[in-house]
Amino acid sequence: MASFRIENILKREIYLHLLFWTLYITYPLLKHIDSNYILVQWITANSNIVLLLVLVYVCYYFFFPWRNRYKIPLLLLFFGVMTVLGVFFSEAILNLYIYHLDGYSYKTHALGILSEYILVSLIFYSFYSFKKSYILSNHLRIAELKNLKSQINPHFLFNTLNNIYAYTLTNNEKASELILKLSDNFKYILREGKKEQVSVELDWQHIKDFIYINSLRWEDKIVFEIDEEITNNKLLISPLILITFVENAVKYTSKLKGENRIVISLKINNEELFFTCKNPYNAEYVLSDDWESSGIGLKNTKKRLELLYPNRHELIIEDQNALFNVMLKLDLC
Repeated sequence: MASFRIENILKREIYLHLLFWTLYITYPLLKHIDSNYILVQWITANSNIVLLLVLVYVCYYFFFPWRNRYKIPLLLLFFGVMTVLGVFFSEAILNLYIYHLDGYSYKTHALGILSEYILVSLIFYSFYSFKKSYILSNHLRIAELKNLKSQINPHFLFNTLNNIYAYTLTNNEKASELILKLSDNFKYILREGKKEQVSVELDWQHIKDFIYINSLRWEDKIVFEIDEEITNNKLLISPLILITFVENAVKYTSKLKGENRIVISLKINNEELFFTCKNPYNAEYVLSDDWESSGIGLKNTKKRLELLYPNRHELIIEDQNALFNVMLKLDLC
């Protein structure tokens, strides 16, 4: 469905471009409709149309999406070269139809052509920005939907309910705590998970509830170490981003023999968030469907970070010496 919508917007984009150029080319005819020299005026008004088309679509498909530190200097150079070419090209056309040009000035002519290039390029940049925004919003909705679905894990629910049942048989007080934490867990996913942003404190509490549930579920296999330093509780974050890394750590560690340790840290310095999650793993372990879905969850999280925090995040994932280490830096301003 989402790809169908994107295809639709791209088809409409073609019609939008055709409509613009039709109006742009025919406008001189409408402007000079009562003139005796309408054809000459139309030709001279559009004398630079070929170079304008080349300039606009080189910018549209190359310079606008290009990410490079030399982009601006090269773009200015490109505009300069095209302006010079435009002056000589249009002058040749003008000389062909108008034998004498009174008060002709190269400087004025060049400024006129450059102004035309800049104006039309800005119009097409607005087209490009709208298309990019539309496509990114579709990709973001898809990524967030997949992320929400991955959070509601039937295996996690089934095993937690089994733990609760085992505790109820011995009248263990942990049963009531698990029920409460499980309820809070799914309430957060279904309510807060749909919001664009939540407080860091609320999202972090959801992670700690998840850790508590798994510390009881894997009490003989996994030891959690948590280090937190939150100096600003008012900062906001997109929900269900950090939890993916914790879930992944639990899945990997739970397959190992003996008691193993997961170390999780969250620190906020001014408006910067620093999150780390370290866990042991066995690289030779054969991945099941559940493990494959874990990989999809990480890909979705990377995608969401790119869409929600462009140029405002740094994610490093190290996989060496049987240790999986996630380090995330987020600018929350």
